[in-house]
Order: sequence, then C-alpha cells, then structure tokens
Amino acid sequence: MQKSVTMKSRIVLSSALVFAILLPVWIVYFSLLSKAPLTIGDNAYAQTTTFYEGKTVKIVTFDSVGGYNFLARLLARHLPKYIPGSPNFIVQNMPGAGSVIATNYVSHVAKPDGLTVGMPNQRVYLAQLLGNKEANFDMRKFNWIGSPDRNPSLLYIRADAPYKSIDEIIKAKLPPKCGSTGLEGASVILALEEILGARFEVVLGYPEARQVDLAVERGEVICRFIGITAHFNREPFINWHAKGFDRHILQSGQKRDGRAVDTPTIFELMDRYGTREVNRRLVQVLTAGEVFGHPMMAPPGTPPDRVKVLREAYAKALKDPEFLAEAQKGQWDVDPVAGEELQELARQVVDQPSEVVEQTRRILGSK
Repeated sequence: MQKSVTMKSRIVLSSALVFAILLPVWIVYFSLLSKAPLTIGDNAYAQTTTFYEGKTVKIVTFDSVGGYNFLARLLARHLPKYIPGSPNFIVQNMPGAGSVIATNYVSHVAKPDGLTVGMPNQRVYLAQLLGNKEANFDMRKFNWIGSPDRNPSLLYIRADAPYKSIDEIIKAKLPPKCGSTGLEGASVILALEEILGARFEVVLGYPEARQVDLAVERGEVICRFIGITAHFNREPFINWHAKGFDRHILQSGQKRDGRAVDTPTIFELMDRYGTREVNRRLVQVLTAGEVFGHPMMAPPGTPPDRVKVLREAYAKALKDPEFLAEAQKGQWDVDPVAGEELQELARQVVDQPSEVVEQTRRILGSK
C-alpha cells in the first residue's frame, strides 16, 4: 500500500513538473495566436492614423468660381473631422481643357500616397472615350472616393407651345426649337431623334445658360435641357412654376425625381419605344456625367487602406449637419454617390463598342 502511494506521488510530481515547464510556453503560444489578427489590424489603423497626423491633403480642381470650387472648399472644411489624424485640407485650382489638365496631373504627377485627390469635370470621361490626345489618363484606374450629388436633367418647354409630350413631338411636322450654350449641353436633345425618333431644332452659341432662359422668355426658342436642381431651386424657374410658364417633357435620371413625378424618364421612354441596345448605350454615355455629379478621386496606385479611409470619411462628411446646412445655403441638393458606384460607372462608360463611340463623336461634333 505504501509503495502504491509513493508511485502515485511520483507520477503526480512528474506531471506537475512537466506542467510547470510547459505552462509558460503555452501561455506565449496562445497569446500570440489570439493576438495576431488584432495586432495586424491595430498596426494598419495605427499606421493610417500616424500617416495623416500633421499632414496636408490637396484637392485639385479645374474650377475657380463655380460649383466644383464651392464643393471642394466645403469638403475641405469638413473632411478633416472624419480622417484619423485630422489632416489639413487645401484646394488648388488648375484650370484648362475642361479639367483634362487637372485630371492628367492627378493621374501622373501627384504622388499616389493619399495626400492628393482630384475633382474633375463630370464629363471628363468623354476626353478618354473620344480619343482626345491630351487626355493621358484612364478613368478605370483612378480610385473613386465619392460624389455629393447626382445631377440629372430635364427637358422643359414653354407651356403655350403646341407640344404637351414627347409623343406629340415625335408626331409633329415642325420640330420645337431649343437653345443651348454648346453641343455638350444639347447632346441629349440632339440624340433624341436617334433614340426615340423625336426631332428638334437646336440653336447653339448662347454665351451663358442664363441667356438661354431669357431667349425662352422672349420666344426666340421654346425649350432647353437643364439640371433638375437648378431648375427647381433658382430663378427665373421658381417664378415660372408659380405662373405655369413651362412644362416638363422628360428627365434623364434612372428614376423620377420627386419634384417631377409626372415627367417620364428617358429610360421609361426607351422601354416604351423599343430603343435598340446600341442607342441605350449612347444614352448611358451622354448621361453618365449626371451620375458622376461633382466627383472626387485619388490617383492610381493609392494604397487601399488610405482609399478606404478617404471613402469612409467622405461618406460621413456628407451626413454632417453643418455640411448639409452649408450645402443648403449654397442651394445644393446632397444626394451622395458612393465611391464603389463611381468605380463601376467609370469602367462601364469607357468600355463602349466603336458604333457608340462614333455616335457620340458625331453628336458632339468631335473629330
């Protein structure tokens, strides 16, 4: 009996000794195993925080007086609150060639380190699509951060004109006469004959958009294609609507705007008239700028973790009450577009068959 007890004691002692020796090893092993993923995540976050702290982020835009400049400076005031390290933001205006110069700069000159972003013209993709030799960038390679707004348009016409709908315009012997400052502003109107069979006469060359509206009031022309936000938020349109001066023929958004619920979208009309696929793609090209709105992008090759930080900060800034109040004061409707949606749009809009490219070139008078 005593021998049995002694043997058991030795076994217990040996087990305790082994346990005592291996315990520190097990503690270290399981500690490393449990902390490894957290350490990686913590390091990435710490690096991002450290990177932006004390730094300055530059927003490059082509516009020094208009909407892009207004929104760039508005974002510069509110983005720092939502980026780890609260970097300073500045705006650099780089005009020229419809923002091609600024876009080239962001693509090839700016370092892809998350400290430079651009706000190009919403239709700069046309320079790439149509083979502009000065356009040394690829829309698909930018890292799109987001946009504060979608900017769909509508076609308005004087209420006393003998056309109450697109159907009546299609059947009309005499086409309605619309005004525009240039081909880009009239591109959808010019394409409607191919898309729906609706023919228009377009008078080009007005020095500024306001002059077109004055021409409509005088009866020189009777219609115009214009951004919905401007049409419902500004004069003379507010006064026009109070007097019933104009009616709305169609709108270019994917869905009806809440302020024009009785106005069909061009996509509804294409379904109704059985528009060919190639012409549907033409509409996508001509209206993509409205979805881009006033976009922001980072250079190709910007580290993914910094792109993620910028996208998240951008989305949060657009919900900031102070940002929204300032935007409203500046008569801007905020309807955010996520960076991921812009990324896909950039890919789609420049991947077009040659027939669509030629149609676009012909409508815009590009050689």
